[in-house]
Amino acid sequence: MPLTNTWLPAENFVRNAVRKNYTIALKVSTFHFNALTAAAPSDPAIAAQLVIFTPYHTNLVNASSTKDGAAGSLKSDTQAKDQLFLIMTKEKFPMWRQMISNVHMPGTPGYTNLFPYGMDVFHKGSIENKLLHLKTLCDKCNLDAALTAVATLITSFYGLISAARGNQEGEKTLVGVAIANQKAAIEAMCIQHFVDYGVIVTLHPNEPTIIRSFVDVATMQSHVHSNVYQGTVNSNKIKMVATKKSTPTTKIKVTCDVDCQVWVNDSAKNKAHPVGVFIPANTPTTAAFPDLGNFLNRVYQIHNLDLPTKGHYSVEFL
Repeated sequence: MPLTNTWLPAENFVRNAVRKNYTIALKVSTFHFNALTAAAPSDPAIAAQLVIFTPYHTNLVNASSTKDGAAGSLKSDTQAKDQLFLIMTKEKFPMWRQMISNVHMPGTPGYTNLFPYGMDVFHKGSIENKLLHLKTLCDKCNLDAALTAVATLITSFYGLISAARGNQEGEKTLVGVAIANQKAAIEAMCIQHFVDYGVIVTLHPNEPTIIRSFVDVATMQSHVHSNVYQGTVNSNKIKMVATKKSTPTTKIKVTCDVDCQVWVNDSAKNKAHPVGVFIPANTPTTAAFPDLGNFLNRVYQIHNLDLPTKGHYSVEFL
């Protein structure tokens, strides 16, 4: 577990500077790796540290690449799923309704049997509910010999859209695993970098310029307080993202792999909050005051609107 507020010289300054921000972690790790590589040919002790540090750096690079790749696949699969739902509501469903109406007029028992809850259930609510009602319609049409033609069309499309949703859910799982692996790689790199620092201090105790040359001081000092906050928020839950001072011109850029709502409140425990700003899934959106609430408040919160799915978010203060 990270230790802070102990004694500053004893704290892992690499971890404190990185604060799980993978962009900063990659820069810091790459700087240290390159410095070790440059010094290794003329210094056997540094060469030994390079051998030790290399797998930690490589693991961080690979974990970050895997996470970005998984995020790209998720975005692609989400787009494919969204496009199919759009095609269903705009093109397919009106055609299916017309074909069904030719057999069972609206208002008749046969029509009511197929659409007991009306049309809204196919256009509103969670994805799972839409798919459930589509499957129910599909099954009922398949039981009606007079609806064989429309049943075939609905069955085929249901297979496509259900598979697309399955692919998206699979990618969400992979993204979650990739994010966890990346965080573990960052933590391991920070620990080994800190160990290397101790070795270098031991080798050159009276040469601060040499010691400094192995540490990306500029990045660490300029990004101690990161402007990017990443994390997860459970289904239909509200989570505090950050506590920040704001001004009337403060803006944030929010990305989340599920639909969410963001706002600023005076307290994380206060259940009364502004409406905030709606953020569509996988759609980077910039939000600002007064839409977020009162800029005098400090607690930034996010609400996962997706009932069955955990969300992964990134909030950047611009």
